[in-house]
This record gives sequence, C-alpha cells and structure tokens, in this order.
Amino acid sequence: MKTNYTFEILTLDSKGQTTIKSDKNLAFSLMSNGGIWSNPKIRGNKIHDDDLKINLGISQISQEEEQDFNIKNTFILKLEGDFEVVEHLRILILQHLESVGLDQTYVLLDEVSSEISFKIYPQINKVENLLRKYVMKFFVTKLGPSWWNVTADSEMKKKVNARKNNESLFSKHIDNRAYLIDFGELGKVVHSQSSGFISREDIVSKVLDLDETEDAIKNLKTELESNYTKFFKDTFKSNNFQQKWEELEKIRHKVAHNNLFSKNDLHRATELSKELTEIISTANDSIETIQFNLEEKDTLKENITYSLETYDVITKDELLRKLTESVKWAQKTRDNFVGLKHFVTNYLGSIGYDYQSSYDLINQLESDGIIELWDYQGTNNLYPVKAIRFPEKLNGTLAGNEALKKAKAELKK
Repeated sequence: MKTNYTFEILTLDSKGQTTIKSDKNLAFSLMSNGGIWSNPKIRGNKIHDDDLKINLGISQISQEEEQDFNIKNTFILKLEGDFEVVEHLRILILQHLESVGLDQTYVLLDEVSSEISFKIYPQINKVENLLRKYVMKFFVTKLGPSWWNVTADSEMKKKVNARKNNESLFSKHIDNRAYLIDFGELGKVVHSQSSGFISREDIVSKVLDLDETEDAIKNLKTELESNYTKFFKDTFKSNNFQQKWEELEKIRHKVAHNNLFSKNDLHRATELSKELTEIISTANDSIETIQFNLEEKDTLKENITYSLETYDVITKDELLRKLTESVKWAQKTRDNFVGLKHFVTNYLGSIGYDYQSSYDLINQLESDGIIELWDYQGTNNLYPVKAIRFPEKLNGTLAGNEALKKAKAELKK
C-alpha cells in the first residue's frame, strides 16, 4: 500500500512584485506560516517537519533559463508525506504562495488527487451500470424492442450513430445503444424524457385550447408528464434523483478529465453513490408493479410507428450514398439539380430520417468540403432555390469522378 504521496508545483512571479528572490527566501517565508507546520526545520534545500512526517523541497529555476522566457522568480516545490497531511497542506501552501506575490502557479503532479480519483471511479461506474441495467430492464419489458425509438431524443440518436463503431466486439451480438450515451443522458431517460404515452393529437388540442395565462401554462406543463412524473414519481422523483444524479455527473466529469480532487469530493461521491444505489435498487424491486392501461398502450403503438417513420438519424455514409443517387437522378431531368429542402424532407424524410439531424450533417459535410450548397435559378423559379451537390463539376454533371472519389475516401475513414 502506498504511504508516501507527492504534490509538485511550479510557481512564479509574472508581475515582478514579490520580495521572494531566492529559494531560501521562499523557504523562510513558508516556515513563518504557523498554519502549515508543527515543527519545521531546514535541512539542505528542504523543509522537514518530523512531527508531521513531511518534506518540502524548493528549487529555483536558474536565471539563464528565466531570461530565455522573460520570467523572474520561478520555483518548483515538491511536497512529500502521508496522504492525510499532504491532502490538507496543498491548499494552505497555494494560498501562501499567492499571498507573497507568486501569482502564477501550476500543478505538475498530484498523487493525492490521483488516489482520490481511483477511489471515486469504481463507485460511479457501479451506479452508472446499475441505472443502465434498470433502464433497459424497465423499458424493454414494458415497451418492447422499440423502446429506444420512443424514449431517446434526436441528440441521443445522433451520438449513438456517431459512436456505434466505438465497440466492435459485443455490438455484433447485442443492442448496445444504452452504452453509447453519456452519463447525463442516461439519467435524463428517467427524469426528463417522455416515452410516447401522450398522443400528438392530445398535445395539439391542449396547446390550441390553452389560455395565454401563467397558470394555464403551468397546468399544461404538469399535464405533459415526463417519465419522471408518470412512471417514477414514488421511486425516483420523491428521492431527489435528478439533483443527486446531476451532482454526481459533475464529479464524474472531473474523474474523466483527470482533474484535481479534495477529500470532500471523495466524501460526496461516496455519499451520492450510496444514495443513488438505494434509489435505483428500490425502483428495480418495484418494476413489476407498474402496469400500462389500454389507452396508454394504444398511444404507445401509435408513437412507436410515428417514431420509426420520422425520427431515425442518418449516418454520413448513408447520406452521401443517397445524395449520389439523387445526383444521378437529377442528371436525367430537365432542371439537372437537387433541391436541398426536397432532398431532406421529401426524399430522406420519406425514408424515415430526422430533418434536423440531416440538416446538421449536411452543414458539417459542407464545412468539410465534401458537399456544396448553392443557389439554383431556373426558368420556372421566381426566386433562387437552395440546392445541394458535390463540389466538382465534370462535363456539365453535378458530381464528377473526382468528387465521387473524395466522397468514397471520406466513407472509408
């Protein structure tokens, strides 16, 4: 078991205002801070405190190196000792350096934060997989294999399509979409998303009949229930699941980015993980008690059909293939162009692709130089029509061989 931890920093005076000019100056300045030490002594270029069992080494970067970078009074400090002591002294030392005019400080190594991160991650991983298990079990057993189409929003579907090649072994044999969304989105499936149990006609009717008053709007929000309210009120909402999940998400982001941590982060992560585990486990025990009535089932069937027809997210290679088909078809027509709106809504939309995500992908492909948007002015058009094509023209056609080669090369990436 590791017993000696290192906290190493680089600090400097960027404004030339500190009175600290040497490593000895800095050592004596630090030793004068009674809030840091118990019984400090200088031995060589280190401050030792035998009571606290710590050493603080201080070294000044040579004047020649400082002149090269137009900086002055630059030091490297290396604190070594017991986990608890080093964890506590880190902030006190940083505060002291700032107080004496060393105004730019960088953490070079923090083994305390690494240790805390190692302890936090398994807890978050356990909670995340526990909720993923619950979400799949609940929605698959209640809604069937089409649960994803009526539960995931367009943004989730886009991310899943973009990440579907991240894992190539298990994905050959399983539906792994729930593993491709972010931690926060996994929580939203429970606390913010709606799984299609409100019919479109109901929503339209409610909006058209709505009085334009604050109370009426509040009531409408209440009526248009999310999963959080409709299915998970007793197990999730009443236990402040959303607030706790989002707080743990912030800590998870720090772990993912190898950030700096304090003992309070570990304490809070442990506390949140325990509370969320209890909430999810209790909810899992009550899955069998949730039943849908006939009206909800009928509305669900309608929304599954609607979702399957209109809300898939097209991939880059599929969009380029469809554009190639449209270009070839356009070459045989009198106008010889592919209208952008027609391509997205009438062609891709009729196949079942989401409008907004198709437009987003087209904009990205245009930025990458793979396709081109242009204004077509035909004899039958009063105003120019926004059209889409491959950039290179060859012998008067919309998509020449070079453009298709470029598109094919892009597809192989």
